[in-house]
Amino acid sequence: MSLNISYDQSLKHYNSFGFDYSAEYFCILNDQAELFELMDFVERNRCQLTMIGAGSNLVLKGDVKGLVVVNNLKGRKLIVGESPADFTFELAAGEVWHDAVEYSVRQGLYGIENLALIPGTAGAAPVQNIGAYGVEIKDALLEVEVFDIRTRVFSWVSALDCDFSYRESRFKHEWKDSHIVTKIRLKLSTVVNPKLSYFSDSAFDSLDPSALEIFEKVSTIRREKLPDPKRLGNAGSFFKNPIVTDRVYQDIKKSYPNLVAYPYGVSWKLAAGWLIDQAGWKGKCVDGVGVYDKQALVLVNYDNKVADNLLALQDSIVTDVQQKFDVVLEREPIALG
Repeated sequence: MSLNISYDQSLKHYNSFGFDYSAEYFCILNDQAELFELMDFVERNRCQLTMIGAGSNLVLKGDVKGLVVVNNLKGRKLIVGESPADFTFELAAGEVWHDAVEYSVRQGLYGIENLALIPGTAGAAPVQNIGAYGVEIKDALLEVEVFDIRTRVFSWVSALDCDFSYRESRFKHEWKDSHIVTKIRLKLSTVVNPKLSYFSDSAFDSLDPSALEIFEKVSTIRREKLPDPKRLGNAGSFFKNPIVTDRVYQDIKKSYPNLVAYPYGVSWKLAAGWLIDQAGWKGKCVDGVGVYDKQALVLVNYDNKVADNLLALQDSIVTDVQQKFDVVLEREPIALG
């Protein structure tokens, strides 16, 4: 086994915005055993290791020093649980997330159907604690297999030890430079258990739609609202939905009765797309980048090779929303470079 490591590799096709920056060193990881070779290379060259997946939750804003590795580990299997209704779904980190969700619902399993058509890989899902339509990956996650680059040991980490919160996890902070996700395990079930709080009352014909019906509805909604990154550069939702206190929510609600928000414990989660739309940005195009006309939460890149104009647009939107609502928006995609 020998890794194919290239030098000064363009990352244009490895980030969904299509920004054309380079990695000092680059390779694609296809086998877990290759991780030991990667560690040897990193130590020999005294360089930083950066692991990426599909690049769909990434703002590449400059050349990347050190070794950039695309996690392309493949493999998935269903394991029957103690009850005939319960299953563990094991996924290697490089599996395409949407394909895995589709596979699960076609087996009649509930648990991740609301997370259809989220771009990216299985390994990135717990890092970002991906979520949509009232469900987060932490709700279905059992454990994560990680490779500790300091000790070169594989181990399983319980979901309870991942410090999940809204679009946050231990992998984004404490473990960012020390742990590589290699597999995940999800708990799924044949028991009818739809999560429908984020859908309209007329979204489904039945009060208990199947996992496949929910999957198809979510896929349809997302295709109507979100641009295909293969055709128009984007990273999906660019801003997190801000979490605010009840007092802040009530203050905004007085001036804007049509405010879109959802209960979040004792707080409120405001719809960032609604805030951006109200600030007048929806559909605007500036210097080759813009705000998608069907969903203000999505920033798009039309023809820029570098990220400067996109980051300037980001800053303008954040400033305007803060001035209008006294709420600070936070970028969701991870910056690199």
